[in-house]
Amino acid sequence: MEKSWRTLGILGACRGVGVTHLAVWTANFLTGVQQRQTAVIEWNHHGDFASMGEFCKGKAAGNGSCRILEVDYFAQAGAKELADCLNGKYHSIIVDYGEITGQGLLDCARCDLKVIVGSLSEWQAEAFLKVAGEIEKRDKSWRFAAAFGSEEARKMMEKRFRISVRRIPDSLDVFAVTHADMSFFAELLRD
Repeated sequence: MEKSWRTLGILGACRGVGVTHLAVWTANFLTGVQQRQTAVIEWNHHGDFASMGEFCKGKAAGNGSCRILEVDYFAQAGAKELADCLNGKYHSIIVDYGEITGQGLLDCARCDLKVIVGSLSEWQAEAFLKVAGEIEKRDKSWRFAAAFGSEEARKMMEKRFRISVRRIPDSLDVFAVTHADMSFFAELLRD
């Protein structure tokens, strides 16, 4: 899969829908399968990357930034780290914006490719539908994806907003990419 995008922004329609999970998993696909130098930037204050670095390395990772399986992770980063990555060795830069905010949406809009992750579970679907309604008139660089919720709800959302909502397959280990996962990534990351 040849690609022309360099930056991938991932936003969540609400908290807890799998933004960080998808960011880390996508980075491992790009690095492990496509052999691309990849960086992942935590553009939020959740602290998940520092925790991941400590857990994976078995010790504190200093500033929270670390390298795991050839992917560089930048914890609680911002414009400086993004500029350094853009001017550095990376073929692909993934930005984990966390839960959608007004500023996060504006920042994400600067990325070459954007993914809104939501949930179609009954207690989270309203937030996802609201975001889809606000973004439906944007260009084709915006993608929608969901791991949770019924297939009926996914099809209803696609029909209502005339968008494609990609089903995120089950992934128990974000550091492993199976042959079955590759078609999901090919579709999600296609220009």
